[in-house]
Amino acid sequence: MNTQVLSVGEEKNTVVVIDDFLEAPKNLVVFASQASFAPWPMAAERKGYPGVRAAAPEHHGAMMMERLDSVIRRHFSVPASHELKIHQETLNLITVPEAELGPLQRAPHFDTSAPGLYAVLLYLCDESHGGTGFYRHKSTGYETISPQRVEHYLDCCYIEFNKYRRPQKYCLDSDDLFTRVGFVPARFNRLVIYRGNTLHSANILNEKSISSDPVEGRLTANLFVSYEGATATP
Repeated sequence: MNTQVLSVGEEKNTVVVIDDFLEAPKNLVVFASQASFAPWPMAAERKGYPGVRAAAPEHHGAMMMERLDSVIRRHFSVPASHELKIHQETLNLITVPEAELGPLQRAPHFDTSAPGLYAVLLYLCDESHGGTGFYRHKSTGYETISPQRVEHYLDCCYIEFNKYRRPQKYCLDSDDLFTRVGFVPARFNRLVIYRGNTLHSANILNEKSISSDPVEGRLTANLFVSYEGATATP
């Protein structure tokens, strides 16, 4: 596999990038074109993923992890004794216009503070759809949100989000509250792996990416995996 291992930000968070991952990625696009998409939970409250999802093909996650388990264990130093568990397996499209984004949808986020969870993102769209940005919260200096940091971080964000009105747009470059410390451009059939507690955001360049059309829109295949017993990083 054509693999790059990035060290992002002052905390040197590992991000693994693998190009040309699937042998037949267009099959997933065809599957998505025939699938039924529905809004993510909390969409009505303007929270969470700003788009729609559909179930990935049966056994998709297991097939992915047959190739990726050893990669994650090696590059993230996961002990062989820790058990792999596969969680969400979805196909996703960003569909919410910028004017309708809630405050939390306009800022970097973390998937969980729980240790040992990893996000696996496969781009099924090209570089015109932006990519994934990684961030540092300026007032705390945090780039990852561990269980020890989460309460303080959320308290700070509550104060700051009420004090500073964030631009009514998708998160992209650095701003008053966050510094972008890394960026992985989208590329068709490019896979990205990072810890779920890393501050990150989809970076959207234009309205082309806001579409419910799997062929034209910002289609991704997403997977979360965890390793029981893995320890948190600072």
